[in-house]
Amino acid sequence: MPGYDGKMTGAAALGFWKFPCANMEGVENIDRNGSLLAQNFNKLWVHTLNRVHRGERVDYFAMLHNDIGPEKFWLDKLIDELEERELDVLGVVVPIKDSRGMTSIALAGDDEPWVNPWVPHCKLSMLDVFQLPETFTSEDVGRPLLLNTGCWVAKWNQDWCRLVHFEIKDRIVFNTVSQRYEEQVQPEDWNFSRQLHEIGMPGTRTDGMRRLKIGATRKVSLLHRGDADFANWQPWGSDPHDKELLTHSPVPGAFPHDIKGWLTVEEGRKLADLAAGKRVLEIGSFCGRSTVCMARVAEHVTAVDFFNAVAVPFYGDYSDDFDRSMARHGVTEKVTKCRPESEISGEFDFAFIDGAHDYESVRKDIEKALAVLTPDGLIAFHDYRGGVDPGVDKAVDELLLEGGQMISVTKTLAVVKPPALIPLEV
Repeated sequence: MPGYDGKMTGAAALGFWKFPCANMEGVENIDRNGSLLAQNFNKLWVHTLNRVHRGERVDYFAMLHNDIGPEKFWLDKLIDELEERELDVLGVVVPIKDSRGMTSIALAGDDEPWVNPWVPHCKLSMLDVFQLPETFTSEDVGRPLLLNTGCWVAKWNQDWCRLVHFEIKDRIVFNTVSQRYEEQVQPEDWNFSRQLHEIGMPGTRTDGMRRLKIGATRKVSLLHRGDADFANWQPWGSDPHDKELLTHSPVPGAFPHDIKGWLTVEEGRKLADLAAGKRVLEIGSFCGRSTVCMARVAEHVTAVDFFNAVAVPFYGDYSDDFDRSMARHGVTEKVTKCRPESEISGEFDFAFIDGAHDYESVRKDIEKALAVLTPDGLIAFHDYRGGVDPGVDKAVDELLLEGGQMISVTKTLAVVKPPALIPLEV
């Protein structure tokens, strides 16, 4: 446990001294404090290097900061996950101590980690990491992971462990865009992560060594103590992604929290499952949250909406917001905008109805969808049984009485197989 203020929280003390493992045999606890934080890190690392140099056995090196309170037996869980995933280094997702919901885990930029390591591509938010597997690697995000050192473990290997160190770098630069001077820092954890990624890279001093496998996890629950306790076991935060560096989430296929709307994460995932590979008719798009969820995986989406303040005065003109959402998430070419009074051409495999929520409007939207839906097509309705839209409830229930079949209900997203169309008599 490295520290610079000598203040260890009660939860950190329990995690460090009493409950890192179910069986403490073979565990050595060392804490170092001082005003030079990176030096404290290095003292702990050097201590371990020298133990192995003397011929002693070391299997793992783990670190816990003095303001991190992990769950009981966190080290057992980390080592089990490290071994099961065949990783060399595994860090726990730790939220930064403010209301935004950012974490200390970052992604390397396009020219990182070897050329310009001063500005990362972005930090991951708590909302980002809950779109990823519980334990994820660079392959899951498409860029090298830069771990934090609040809670992590490494499988000790003297070959690469003797080649890395902890270092904090600072500099001052002039930003030609903002026309002002700025301070920049390479924190010790991201600097260390870059060194890990460099192991075994061609053209480096470690050329020929095996590349390391590095991961991050939220399998270990913890609290980061600041003015309050910041937890890592659920998604939270005012910022859905790193707004300082990106316009949308860096996680492939992440739920588009950046788009205004009422669709939930669970509902968005269900819509994506239903729309995959299909021609989709969407009636009621607003700013495009549901549109993006479906368009990413659909063959094509026809989005039917007024998109303007004249027809929908309460929400204002959101046509430009919709267009920007499509462009930001890279689905513009897969989406066609259509006004409600326009004729809808073609056949559709799936329809999603989320327009006006009064009974008459929903019935008309059902009729419009049935006219272009394939015989085996499904219809999904938003805000069914949500407690505030009786018009939606009545229209959907009538469809069921007419022979429709309820396939599933996810939150307020009802999926219905409509009744078979009765053939007209010749």
